[in-house]
Amino acid sequence: MKLTTSNLLFAFAVAGLLLATNARAEEQSASADVDKLLIAAQKICPVSGEDLDAMGAPVKAKSGKQTIFLCCKDCMGKPISKENWKTITANLIAAQGKCPVLKKDLPKNAASVVVNQRRIFVCCKMCLAKVQKDPDKYIAVVNAMLKENLDKSANE
Repeated sequence: MKLTTSNLLFAFAVAGLLLATNARAEEQSASADVDKLLIAAQKICPVSGEDLDAMGAPVKAKSGKQTIFLCCKDCMGKPISKENWKTITANLIAAQGKCPVLKKDLPKNAASVVVNQRRIFVCCKMCLAKVQKDPDKYIAVVNAMLKENLDKSANE
């Protein structure tokens, strides 16, 4: 087969498509893994108070700028219970465990900020600004904390 410019361009285009497809698949897999962590940390539906897996696979939704999970599609658009939200906040604080900036234990009334659709808890107001300045760095730290803490509690 004679290598022509058009053959080379075609080969590069195919290789580029394959790389893009693989990258997209890896990104979707990573996103699904993070969703699993967030579901395990949240534990209950903010509307019904039921376990997130009580009605099948949890439904991803938004509350304001934050990603949340609901137990079912029927909960979409319904008001969030203040009591359930307090429980979810306590669950998320417990699952995160420590401030991603200073690595101090989180207080029960930890400050939080929503960055990139994620609620991140910190030990003090000074740390809020650091998370806002470099959200990707601290989201990665929180993901690692969630994984470690949730794995630990699953093995207990």
